[in-house]
Amino acid sequence: MFRNPWFWIAIILITIGISLTVALDVFNWLLVALVAAILVILGVFFWAAYRVGRVETPLVPHLQKVPKDERLSVIYDCDVTMGLPFRDVCDGMALLYILGEPRLDLRMVTTTYGSSSVRRTARMARRLLQAMDQDDVAVIPGAASPAERAEDNRAARYLRDVVDTHRNRIDLVATGSLTNLKHAVALDEHFFKKLRSLYLLGGLTERLVWNGHRLAERNFSLDPEAAYLAIHADCPVTIVTGHAGLTAIFRSPQYAQLQSLDDPVSRFVAQEIRFWFALMRLWFQDDGFGMWDALPALALAHPEFFEAQQVYVTSTPDELAKGRLHVDPSRYGPVTLVTGVRDFDPLITALFAAWRRLGRRVSAGRARERRSKQ
Repeated sequence: MFRNPWFWIAIILITIGISLTVALDVFNWLLVALVAAILVILGVFFWAAYRVGRVETPLVPHLQKVPKDERLSVIYDCDVTMGLPFRDVCDGMALLYILGEPRLDLRMVTTTYGSSSVRRTARMARRLLQAMDQDDVAVIPGAASPAERAEDNRAARYLRDVVDTHRNRIDLVATGSLTNLKHAVALDEHFFKKLRSLYLLGGLTERLVWNGHRLAERNFSLDPEAAYLAIHADCPVTIVTGHAGLTAIFRSPQYAQLQSLDDPVSRFVAQEIRFWFALMRLWFQDDGFGMWDALPALALAHPEFFEAQQVYVTSTPDELAKGRLHVDPSRYGPVTLVTGVRDFDPLITALFAAWRRLGRRVSAGRARERRSKQ
């Protein structure tokens, strides 16, 4: 922050403004007006954060345990920022979903840059796992930029080794920049071929406009060379496009349902997403936020919830630098393109059910720990 010239420009302008008001003897009136404006802004923000109404507790199914040999082994490559102010929360929602979904078995988390620096995303991932008493899940920080060397990328080395050890048994879900995957391929040219499947978030087939706000693509465009390699990976590839997120808006009815659940994970999520919910609710005027990063993991466990088509993606790296996905609809291709959510209510129920199951595990573990200390 202190290295940003705009910070110092703002400080200089504020200093000049205060000096002028003192010189003109209107400082007291300005102070009153400023306090009033701040109170109004805070009032509007708290209204947006807490006014979601009341609902009856939703019927959330009790998820049955799935035998370990039937579960999908998942590596989650992401830029988690849940817990940081003014940052997206969807990666965190996805991570907690993977932990609670009985069909999925989280092997490790690798972090990348995107929503924040790789140092911060690794810290936020560890924070979430510690909050869920899942310290045994490794968090491996990866590349900080596309320009780094593959040999220096710790996450890429782990990806290479784990995937090589568990050939054709790992489903890799990637919801941030894809540099870690590019580096894993640089370390092992057969890396993608050894995966069971690859689920990606990114790309736009047309302009992405949400209530008059045009949104930029911030996944594939961060490292277009890596995106090109991943799209053409020698394994089944599923891409959740940016447009799919606009069919999965987490609005006040869903927030009210979440608040009515009484397990520790649901309460934790409700608290962690409140600031982002209010911010997006006010900015986009659509009563909530898009759950972009949560969708690839949900598509892995519940493909029946989504609209999808098989396509050939013909985008060049230069086009991917702008986040553009060009597809050939006339050819049945190797890429599954998820364009939207077919069944939103069951999707939300699946999300809540996984969080509640994780909450029961957390509560049971803490109860055992208390008994052992007595």
